[in-house]
Amino acid sequence: MARELGRSVVPPLHRPWDPDDSVDFHAARLLILFRRCGTQPRYQIEGRTKLAKLDFFVRYPLFLQRAMQVLHAEGHITSVWHAHGAETEAPMIRYRFGPWDPRYRQYLAFLEARQLIRITVTKPERVSLTAGGRRLAEQLATKPSFGPIVERCDAMVGNLAALTGTELKDLVYDLFPGEVGEAEMRAEIRQ
Repeated sequence: MARELGRSVVPPLHRPWDPDDSVDFHAARLLILFRRCGTQPRYQIEGRTKLAKLDFFVRYPLFLQRAMQVLHAEGHITSVWHAHGAETEAPMIRYRFGPWDPRYRQYLAFLEARQLIRITVTKPERVSLTAGGRRLAEQLATKPSFGPIVERCDAMVGNLAALTGTELKDLVYDLFPGEVGEAEMRAEIRQ
């Protein structure tokens, strides 16, 4: 995934860098998500609905905190994860089955072309890390700049990551009716 930086990648000094504009940033986040929350031994996530909902919780830390509080109150988990800030690096939109990013095909194609993931086109679709994808995800997870993403992914292991895509979708609609369920189609989701 290493490549040269040039004027097309580095913004001019008068404009701050927005990680949402970077395919590399999204690809790195997804690699970490697969590595931390995917089912072993291939670190796979079954279905794009599940991928999108887990990614939703990574992108929206306050929503992840609220979901963890509900799971804790219902006795499904023993400890609550707390968000350290309200930052959302990459907003999602409300789509047919809840939070969605219309660029997922682009991100997955980017990763597959670099032989970092393998997509099995079955029903449901399965996306898994290759050996190279696992190595890169582990390297990225050690970088301090990806610390918040790693922390959020780790908070979902054994609870949210164990749910199916449909269960995650239902949970999102139940917990966030105003922010997601009642939002207009294609509206940006705000926490």
